[in-house]
Amino acid sequence: MRSLVCYALVLIALVLSSASLVPLIQTEWWAVRLLDFPRLPFAAGLLAVGFALLPFLRRAPRSALPALALVSLALAVNVWILWPYRPTGGTRVDECPVERRLSVMVANVQLGNRDAKSLVETIGREEPDLFLAMETDAWWDAALKPVLESMPHVLQRITGSYYGIHLYSRLPLVNGGIRHLAGQDTPAVVTGVTLRTREVVDFVGVHPKPPQPWQSARGRDAQLYAAAVVLRDRVEPGVLAGDLNATPWEIAVERMARLSGLIDPRRDRGYVATWNAHSSLWRWPLDHVFHEGGFATVSVERLDAFGSDHFPYLVRLCRRSGEGPAAEMPREAGDVAAANAVLSAAGANERVKPR
Repeated sequence: MRSLVCYALVLIALVLSSASLVPLIQTEWWAVRLLDFPRLPFAAGLLAVGFALLPFLRRAPRSALPALALVSLALAVNVWILWPYRPTGGTRVDECPVERRLSVMVANVQLGNRDAKSLVETIGREEPDLFLAMETDAWWDAALKPVLESMPHVLQRITGSYYGIHLYSRLPLVNGGIRHLAGQDTPAVVTGVTLRTREVVDFVGVHPKPPQPWQSARGRDAQLYAAAVVLRDRVEPGVLAGDLNATPWEIAVERMARLSGLIDPRRDRGYVATWNAHSSLWRWPLDHVFHEGGFATVSVERLDAFGSDHFPYLVRLCRRSGEGPAAEMPREAGDVAAANAVLSAAGANERVKPR
């Protein structure tokens, strides 16, 4: 009986360790990329299996010792990747004048979900300056009409599929429009936003296609790199938001951030999982608000569930006085070439220009 327990633990250790280490391979296939999402559940599972293996080090060292070594390696990898997202509080912004504040709320409403009342009440309570809704259809377009009373500036595209998108703003929008970044068939919002100081900043809202294990992640990655190109080519500081169908530690997301100088407010402020609202175990951060260096993060918050499989996500920012976009983040060798290779393979017109 003890031998069977030991073998079962070794098998579980092998599965969890492999699932944690395989995503380190740079590949476009979703079957591998998907394993990057549940790193926190994997870490918890590895920790439990590691403790369970300890009594077998004397009874079955030939099986338990290699398994424990593999578990330790995989656990260390997961901890190393998740370490920046521990809640240390981040850099505090003690004061931010009202005219310099910009709050951005994103919510994937989940096509078919019909609990609009809870979401509208949340919007009224939190009073975001920008609200990006995704998976919206004609029903949601009508259900969100009350939002127009306080957020009259709107950009939207109803697709009849999972990729409808609405941006509501209480601040005036400048030269805004709907674009198809990287030639993909999922619409994105690209616009200027006039702050209360009369300064214009950039905003990009995206919702790439979700993972399909039998497909490539190339289309999603291309959209992320194309969004980086948009912000990289503009002078004003910018914000990128949306359900990226990606976790912040994925290779493509980190490369996007390096190329465009984007900062993830989650760093030092917590894991802040936004999917899956229907599960208490399998949760990870898929909804994001990134900002360039012209902003400072005031707060990051996951809001109440409203029937969707995504929680709403709210980030409050402060426009730094007189600062433009920060210099690009340190770039690993090959970032520009790697991004352009993906954009080219996806048939995109955008290209990352070396600086």
